[in-house]
Amino acid sequence: MLHIANIIRDQKFIDGQIAYHELTADLCQHDYFIVSWTKNIEFKYMTKKDRVQVVNPDELINILGTNKYDALFIHNFLYMPLHYMWKVPVSIKVFWFAWGYDFYNTPKDQPYVSIPLLHQKSKELLRELRASQARISCFTKFKRSAKHCVKNLFQYNKQDHNDNPDVYKKAVSRVDYFSGVFPLEYDLLNQKPEFHAQKVAYEYTNPVDWDNDFETIPEIGNNVLIGNSADINNNHLDMLDYLKEVDFSGKKIIVPLSYGGSKQYANKIDKAYKELLGKECLTLLEYMSREDYLELLSSVGVGIFFHERQQATCNIEELLRHGVKLFLSETSINYRHYKSVGYHIYSLQHDFNQQALDIPLTEEQKKHNVQLWLRTSNREYRLQYLYDIYDLLKQPNR
Repeated sequence: MLHIANIIRDQKFIDGQIAYHELTADLCQHDYFIVSWTKNIEFKYMTKKDRVQVVNPDELINILGTNKYDALFIHNFLYMPLHYMWKVPVSIKVFWFAWGYDFYNTPKDQPYVSIPLLHQKSKELLRELRASQARISCFTKFKRSAKHCVKNLFQYNKQDHNDNPDVYKKAVSRVDYFSGVFPLEYDLLNQKPEFHAQKVAYEYTNPVDWDNDFETIPEIGNNVLIGNSADINNNHLDMLDYLKEVDFSGKKIIVPLSYGGSKQYANKIDKAYKELLGKECLTLLEYMSREDYLELLSSVGVGIFFHERQQATCNIEELLRHGVKLFLSETSINYRHYKSVGYHIYSLQHDFNQQALDIPLTEEQKKHNVQLWLRTSNREYRLQYLYDIYDLLKQPNR
């Protein structure tokens, strides 16, 4: 039987991923680790926390060295301390399942894949937020600098080096297999000289969703979903330029802001949207359970996403499979992917107006999108991803 170690964090969809892996328990044992120097982890999202071991990086390397693991699955590159990557035993194959932030936004000042992520107003807001964080006394700066120097001297291993471009590139060279959320992301990384990983397919999914292979398209509401989180990559402020040109009477505008960014940013967006949209605006500042959030999404008839990188795919695909009309930035990785697959989606920059907002997809367009989603989101198709990886690991000369 295969044995795989998974590096994870307490995130919303990890419970579903554990359930997904469990469907192949006769072929592979999956262990789950959160790597942290602090052992007191408060679980906010996961309910399957009994499946998780919290270990520091040295303990992880010891576990990997003393147990017969065939592979290490890293769910988001940043959840592994990258200066420990070259300590992973060479007999263990390393899989990097990228989420997006871990190469579009990292390293912080020199992103591994550099594309323009922010539009003008969001750029200005980012500068404002950074300036407010930088307003500290000279004495405080001195203390922080001195403390940083001492830690660098005596606690190198305990530092976060994931934003160091040299450390990052060396860690990338240790990766054997890579899967992005979209296939085209492999091509973006494959241009890098230190990237030698082979391409694999892996999906984030939840088996409970596979039971919804509905023959008829469910009824949807007429509310509007704006973005997916309080991450500034949503370009919330720039999206207001499009929203102010239309009338949302009779619709609720739902703006999720409960995770993914700073409280300061969420509060600024909350204020800006309520000032423009008034009582029609429903900002989500507190975390909702998956069930409650999906119920809220069932009231949505239009989704608008202004990300430029791959992001918000769980929200986007949940809406696609219900026949919701979507407007994406036409310059985005999201738009390129979903257009290439054949979905009926629209350009925020060129298609969004009052008429486009008020007229839903035709029944034929809805059916087309739903069938496309079902084609790759059923039990047989999703499990094949795992079977293919297991077959790869069983090869004698892997």
